[in-house]
Amino acid sequence: MNSCRATRLIRAVSGMVAIAVVAGHAAPAAAQLPTAAQLERARASVVAVLPDWPDGRANAEEPEGSAVAIGDGTMLLTADHVLGAARSVRLRFPDGRVVAAEIAFRDAPTDLALLRAPVTLEPLAFGTEPSLGAPVCALGNAFGLGISLSCGVVSATARGGVGFNAVEDFIQTDAAVNPGASGGALVDGEGRLVGVLSAIFTKSGDGDIGVNFAVSASLAQRVVEAAAISKSPRRSLGARLRQTPPGPQKGGLEVVSLEAGGAAQRAGLLPGDVILSIDGVPAVKLAGFRGRLERDDAKGVLTVRRAESELQVELGKTD
Repeated sequence: MNSCRATRLIRAVSGMVAIAVVAGHAAPAAAQLPTAAQLERARASVVAVLPDWPDGRANAEEPEGSAVAIGDGTMLLTADHVLGAARSVRLRFPDGRVVAAEIAFRDAPTDLALLRAPVTLEPLAFGTEPSLGAPVCALGNAFGLGISLSCGVVSATARGGVGFNAVEDFIQTDAAVNPGASGGALVDGEGRLVGVLSAIFTKSGDGDIGVNFAVSASLAQRVVEAAAISKSPRRSLGARLRQTPPGPQKGGLEVVSLEAGGAAQRAGLLPGDVILSIDGVPAVKLAGFRGRLERDDAKGVLTVRRAESELQVELGKTD
């Protein structure tokens, strides 16, 4: 369990058995939320995950989790930390059925994993990144009670360097999220998958206080595509970076050294350059920079400070 000053970072995920809004936040207009039919379809795509740990031990952090069906309906995305040391996993359906599933692919740096089910579920289509203030709903196996629903708004996008993963590109929401819903779905106003529930930010206990994180759909798509060809999702920049110290200039990531023939060198980066942003998103923390670099829709356009000037650098293909 990670810590950040007096605030504890606790793996997540989802919320209340009825549509709810965290206290102190105004409810989005009803017309902006998914329709009842869209929510029912989305709920049919999410199942409870029961990891089988060695020697019958349970995951003390989250004994149960969630997964969401994508693609042809037999592939399910979940949070890697839900699996922990498990070598096998089962899925539990609302009608009481429990079936074994295969652990097909794991990517701890993004906290994502893929399961293959022996049955076909209703898959969710990926959506585009929601805007700040957009209504979203979270669906997951909160506290092991079954698939629950909560709704709120997007409170931030492109969150990285929060402290959970080596590669982070989170959508932050105030939709109530609680332990057990890790691996569940964050859906937009059209019922499309825009994030995979991953973590919550809280001060005490495991309760939700309205700052919750889901791995972005674009980063999840990158992992899914890599899994399909049995390849690591990592994109190599070919450079060693370090965070610049606080000061009057814009924060960024300094290029310490370059790999010969790597993407950074080919793009014209030099030691001492400071990367200020990637695709318009500030590059303040390494985990956040890596998250944006590895997104499915990454363009790799960097804003770089060199001496007293700023310039644009295009990385091009970094696979």
